[in-house]
Amino acid sequence: MPVEIQDRHRKQLSVMRGFLEGRQFYLAAEAMELVRGTEVGTRKDLVTPKLHHQLSVARLVSTLLPHLLYPEETLAAAFLHDLLEDHGQEWTREKLEQRFNTRIADAIWTLSKKTHGLVKTPEAYYGALALCPVGSIVKLADRAHNIQTMHGVFSPEKQAAYVGELDTHYFPMIRVARRKYPKQYGAYENLKILLRSQRTLVYHVLRASGVLVPEE
Repeated sequence: MPVEIQDRHRKQLSVMRGFLEGRQFYLAAEAMELVRGTEVGTRKDLVTPKLHHQLSVARLVSTLLPHLLYPEETLAAAFLHDLLEDHGQEWTREKLEQRFNTRIADAIWTLSKKTHGLVKTPEAYYGALALCPVGSIVKLADRAHNIQTMHGVFSPEKQAAYVGELDTHYFPMIRVARRKYPKQYGAYENLKILLRSQRTLVYHVLRASGVLVPEE
């Protein structure tokens, strides 16, 4: 791993640790340290540390705290959101509840498409997320970071399909969640604007490359 990437990653971790401790968000800090010890190695680009994804999702969530019903628990879930899917042999919903609390455990379960032999249909998955004040925010931030980092990892066709899911699943989820949790309106609007901007940019790039994508 290039030294400059290591240095930047360590700095971001240090800044986030200070941010969490300064606000006495000790549950979220514990979640960060747990995932720090679990997500080792690099992402699919073979350069970026695995933990960079969870850290980046949490950093985006941290900018939305004034609009969140459960700020610390949403930050904790941002760190833990892949834990059941990627490490189900070690972690269960019950174990997460014992380590953190019920709201965090329920959110991670809701964020998991498949775990412990259960595979959720898209309708069930996004329908449940729309009713989860923590999971809905984390999922939107997660998709934003994945879109940001998919270039060079996904084929152009997969990029088009991935961004297309915004219209089929994500924006409808926002509409339901925004009505159910109006206090989080500002967070949903910020994330919707970000995702729409990303969609427009990706579609422009793909069209320039000759890939057919839907009209906006």
